[in-house]
Amino acid sequence: MEHIRKLGYRRLGLLIGVIALLMIPLGITNPYFMYVINLILIYILLVLGLDLIVGYTGQVSIGHGAFFGVGAYIAAIFSTKLGLSFWFTLPIAILATAIIGFIIGFIGLKLIEEYLVMATLAFGTIIWLVFLNWTDVTGGPMGIALIPSPPAMNFGIFQLSFTQYADYYPLLLFFVVVAIIFTKLLINSGFGRACTAIRDDELAAQSMGIPVFRTKVVMFTISAAYCGAAGTLYAHFIHVVSPETFNFTMSVTILTMVMIGGQGSIIGAVLGASLLTIFSEALRATPELRMLIYGLLIVIMMMFFPRGIMGIIHYYRKQIEKRALLKKMKGAKATVDVKKEGLGYE
Repeated sequence: MEHIRKLGYRRLGLLIGVIALLMIPLGITNPYFMYVINLILIYILLVLGLDLIVGYTGQVSIGHGAFFGVGAYIAAIFSTKLGLSFWFTLPIAILATAIIGFIIGFIGLKLIEEYLVMATLAFGTIIWLVFLNWTDVTGGPMGIALIPSPPAMNFGIFQLSFTQYADYYPLLLFFVVVAIIFTKLLINSGFGRACTAIRDDELAAQSMGIPVFRTKVVMFTISAAYCGAAGTLYAHFIHVVSPETFNFTMSVTILTMVMIGGQGSIIGAVLGASLLTIFSEALRATPELRMLIYGLLIVIMMMFFPRGIMGIIHYYRKQIEKRALLKKMKGAKATVDVKKEGLGYE
């Protein structure tokens, strides 16, 4: 009965949360605040993608800013030069980014962890140089501007014309919800459990018959696809892409969000993306200071809170549960002692 009651409370809380999320555009009239919220949703996609390999497979990548840029530039090129709409550039960018992710993963994941970090760093640098110097295609340092908005969507009772930041919110929220559901199903599947087994002990996973290399490559490919989707949404939301957005700083930012929120946690991905995006916007005028603080945050979290915010929450929740259990056990012991006294036991 208690389990059913808890399930009912969870469903009620989920319903209230969904209603609150849908009501956000009605309660926020400041365009800048709406812009930051939309940016948070895009970063949630990026963090979910990176966390698939960092939190659930135990690999480290500092090149996901490049995958983000690949998705954004492909969407920008196909929409401005070929005139394709958002609904065509989205699958193209996701597929292209996934293919590149497969190639990089196939090459890099044969290396030990330290060299994988260097391989993804090199990949990010090469992609950034391509964005910067392939002027005929990428626009060089000036980037690509005048990227069109997604086509208007009419749902009868309301219409999304994508002329204001609030119009993008339902679209971005939809993709985030789909990504969260897909991530949840993925990590709870047999494939997801194989990934966590590799994370916990790669040799033990291999001895149990798990194809370690193939599993890691597939997860790396899926992770890159998340970044491709986020890049497409970013390009059509901001309407301009340039090399400076997708440099090494972007990769560090995404990794910092994973570390701060907590590895291997969907809620942690949401928290990390939200807090660091707000923090980043607050320090937009001082990018050098922002990078310094990011580095300090990573060091502090790895030294004192390796599981991030979610690790801290889980720790205190376990402490509360332990105290409640001890209190319950003491109460039960006192009840037994009273019964013994009533029966004449000493």
